[in-house]
Amino acid sequence: MKIKILFDEKIVINEGDSIAIKFNDEEVFFGHIFTIKVIDGSIIEIIAYDSIRYLLARDTYIYNNKMASQVIKMICTDFSIEIGDIENTKYIIPYRIEENQSILDIIYIALDISKKFNNKNYILFDDFGKISLKSYENLKLPILIDYKNGTISYTHSRSIDKNVFNSVKVSVKNRKNKIISLYLEEDAENKKNWGTLRKFERLPNNFNAMQAKNYAKNVLNMHNKIDETIEITFLADSQMRAGNILDVHMGDLAKAMIIKECTQKIKNNENIMKVLLSIV
Repeated sequence: MKIKILFDEKIVINEGDSIAIKFNDEEVFFGHIFTIKVIDGSIIEIIAYDSIRYLLARDTYIYNNKMASQVIKMICTDFSIEIGDIENTKYIIPYRIEENQSILDIIYIALDISKKFNNKNYILFDDFGKISLKSYENLKLPILIDYKNGTISYTHSRSIDKNVFNSVKVSVKNRKNKIISLYLEEDAENKKNWGTLRKFERLPNNFNAMQAKNYAKNVLNMHNKIDETIEITFLADSQMRAGNILDVHMGDLAKAMIIKECTQKIKNNENIMKVLLSIV
C-alpha cells in the first residue's frame, strides 16, 4: 500500500508502525510501515505491507503428519503473526523437508499437495491484519459484474500459453527394487486441438499405483482448460478481495470467475478498483 500525506512536523511516523485504512467506515487495509520518504519537504510518502510480507523470509522446515492448515498455524506462531480463520485442509501430508525456501513457498507447496488429493483450491490472504485461509467454495460473493453496472473499462483475453496442460505424466520409484513406474493421463481431443502440452512430476517413493494415477487425473482436471481472464476497472466494492468468486457477464462471457489480483486507488474521496479475474 502506497500512501501520500501532507508533511506535518507534529506527525511522528516510524518504520514498523501499524497503519489502518478505512473508507466510509469499511475496512480496506491493515499493515505495517516499511518505507518513509519525504518529498520536497511537503509530502510524506509511506509504503506499508500487510502480514503476507513477513512470509517472504526464507527458512527451513521439517514436518510430518501435518495438514497444510496446521503448517500455516505453526509458521504464523513462529513468526508472531496473528491467525484468523484457517479452514481445515483435511489431507495429512506424511513428511516434508523444505530447506532454505521462502515461507510463502513452503505454505503454497503444502496447499498444492492438499489440492491434488482433495481437489480443493485454497486462498491464503490477510484479513485486516490476520492470516486467513479459505477454499474457493467459501469465498463466493452474491455479486454480479456486468458492463452496465458501474464498469469503467474491461479487457477479455484467452490463452493456452501458461499453466495449461492436456497431458500429465508422473513417475514413482519403488523403494525396494528401485524400478521407476510411469503413469500418463491425457485428453486426446485437446491434444488434437492444441498440440501436446505436457506436465511432468516426480512423486514421492511411498506413492502406490492407485495414488499416482489419481494424482495425475486430478492435475489434468485442474489444468486441462483454456486460461481465460478479464481485467475490469470500476467503482470499488469493499467486499471484494483476491480469492473471491463472483458472477461475471461481459460480452459473450457469462461465468463464475475468481479474483486473482485486486488493487484500489483512493483519491478525492473516490475509490477505484481494478481486478484481474480468471475462470474458476
